[in-house]
Amino acid sequence: MRTKPLRILDPYAVPGRECKAQLHCHTTASDGRLRPQEAVDRYRQAGYAFLALTDHDRITRVEAPEDGDFCVIPGVERTVPRPVRPLGPHLGCLFVHRLPEGRSAQALLEDVAAQGGIACLNHPSWKGNFWTAQWTEAALRHLRGYRLMEVWNPHSDPEEDIRRWVVACRRCGSGCPVAPVASDDLHEETDFNRGWVVVRVERITQEALRAALLHGAVYASTGPAARFGVRKGCVVVETDASWIRFYDAHQRLRHEARGPEAQYEPGAEEGFVRVECVGRSGARAWSAAFWVVPEEAMLP
Repeated sequence: MRTKPLRILDPYAVPGRECKAQLHCHTTASDGRLRPQEAVDRYRQAGYAFLALTDHDRITRVEAPEDGDFCVIPGVERTVPRPVRPLGPHLGCLFVHRLPEGRSAQALLEDVAAQGGIACLNHPSWKGNFWTAQWTEAALRHLRGYRLMEVWNPHSDPEEDIRRWVVACRRCGSGCPVAPVASDDLHEETDFNRGWVVVRVERITQEALRAALLHGAVYASTGPAARFGVRKGCVVVETDASWIRFYDAHQRLRHEARGPEAQYEPGAEEGFVRVECVGRSGARAWSAAFWVVPEEAMLP
């Protein structure tokens, strides 16, 4: 029996509609196969509302004016030298107008923030760059200022990435939430449209996307569509996936139900609740964290 009233923090409690976004892809400006304008056209035709071109260690600019239906945001995938580039993990830098500089991950994060940007820890368990590219648990606990983290990338281990994302969520807490990202990390044609995020926005603009990402009004997907929220003390889900699973902050499965709808009432000991929607083919969608806090913690 509860002794104190609880409140569930709902990251999706914002006005707007769900729009598809790709936050990590490459072009011929680095090691991709599509020219920048080809990439823009391809994602737009596939129904995306937002696209970030994140070539390696350079900002790729294209002529793509915001027209209310599609928006290209500036970005770059910056290599953190370990000990020197090109070795080291990759930091996604969104909404930056110049190349972030710094010899350490923390210095790069601070430069991204100084530009009004948002940083994403890309493919945290990727074993590339001669095993220097992973975002270790020590780094997740030490670093300050990242707000996004990939939970699915075609070049990484999703189960390990999810585990590390949960570590990051616990470390950063409800006051600085780390939202989940899936991306196709487009290099080859076969990568296209394999992973993306869905954001809740009122307008198709850079400012609206930035606000949604910072608020955590985003979910990651490799196929299933979903709608998440809070109603009468429960986390509620509607999805086209076959199964709905609720996990707590300690990676314990708390409840499982068949789609298309489910709800779960969390307790204070769970820390937060996150949801996975699993399709018949194994494709999944991952919600942001729903933090469970004492009601008095919300009082001024």
